[in-house]
Amino acid sequence: MTTPHDEPTAGGVHVLPVDVGWGHCDPAGIVYFPRFFEMFHAAMESWFGAAPPTGLGLPYQAVIVGRRLGFPAVHTEADFRAPTHFGERIGVELRVAKLGRTSITLAYVLRGGAGDVRATGRTVVAVMDLDPSSPTHHRGCPLPDDIRAAIEAFGVAP
Repeated sequence: MTTPHDEPTAGGVHVLPVDVGWGHCDPAGIVYFPRFFEMFHAAMESWFGAAPPTGLGLPYQAVIVGRRLGFPAVHTEADFRAPTHFGERIGVELRVAKLGRTSITLAYVLRGGAGDVRATGRTVVAVMDLDPSSPTHHRGCPLPDDIRAAIEAFGVAP
């Protein structure tokens, strides 16, 4: 079983570059740990919209607003290995660790400019019906076939 300490290497990878700004940091100029969870989510949003092969080619806004599907985090975790500082550029790598019927497990590796691992993490997102006229509004629902196909084409780490 893969843990947040492991670095998945198979499957597709989407990388979101992040320029660390002062707003990411605590008074010591080091990224404040909750901001990494924001970076995880930002990587997921950009992964949806990025063109294949590094993304799904499905703009997040079109999925959320147009198709009324949400992907709320139901579990998230992170391990921090080295500090990240104001002014650095890091890469947030996203991989699909598991693809379920109604959920997706995403694995993250944050790397510094030299490729060193700063943090690893994992988030499980559920697929949620956001259509207020639906009898299943705000409840879990199966991942639509076209989104599943896009994720499978991107690649799922074993």
